[in-house]
Amino acid sequence: MPGLTDTRPMTASRPLPAEPSSTSESRQLLWIDGVGGFLLLTGQAVSIGGPTSPDADIQLLASLSRRHATIHRDDGGYLLEPHGPTRVNQRQAAEWTELTDGADITLGNTVQLGFHRPTVLSGSARLSFQSDHRPSHSLDGVVLVADTCLLGPGRDCHIRCPEWEDSVILIHRDRQWLVRSPRVALEVNGRRLRGESEIGHGQVVTGPDLRFHIEPLKTDSSHRGARG
Repeated sequence: MPGLTDTRPMTASRPLPAEPSSTSESRQLLWIDGVGGFLLLTGQAVSIGGPTSPDADIQLLASLSRRHATIHRDDGGYLLEPHGPTRVNQRQAAEWTELTDGADITLGNTVQLGFHRPTVLSGSARLSFQSDHRPSHSLDGVVLVADTCLLGPGRDCHIRCPEWEDSVILIHRDRQWLVRSPRVALEVNGRRLRGESEIGHGQVVTGPDLRFHIEPLKTDSSHRGARG
């Protein structure tokens, strides 16, 4: 009937591609002046848990189990594997559930995340925080990086930078980060970039109206509180 929520379990039947791997190489921070901080995750499997989950890729300050859910990426898209109570678009997630652009994810009773794939030209996706629950680090979002991460003012960008005049592309290849922009003149630590260029940790990328850098994620054991 119209107006009723479908509570039937959601399932998807694809083989799981990989186990989570929360290493320093797969978890890095992107800081963009005037925009915020974002966690870049490059593993094919990303685990989500509570604040005492040392092996979780995303550690939320919330009453969640140590490994509450895992998001897997394969050639066909993204699957969510629930380990604790999880709903997708208000429907209970049983076993694997396919994630499509605009999906709402609820972990436990109160943690709400948004899943977005803003462009079909990239296999990457973004997780947004829709409830007040955040990681121990001061972050504004998470990007699940398959190949590229598009930064800029357009709606097709993984990270919206509304004050920028044009887009910049971050590329993850062979465990390295590279940057390029078809129309923006970029510099790294004051050196003019030409074409596609590698950037190292802490190197500052600047343009006429932009500034950002990537650094390793440092774990912080001091954040042990939880919000239910």
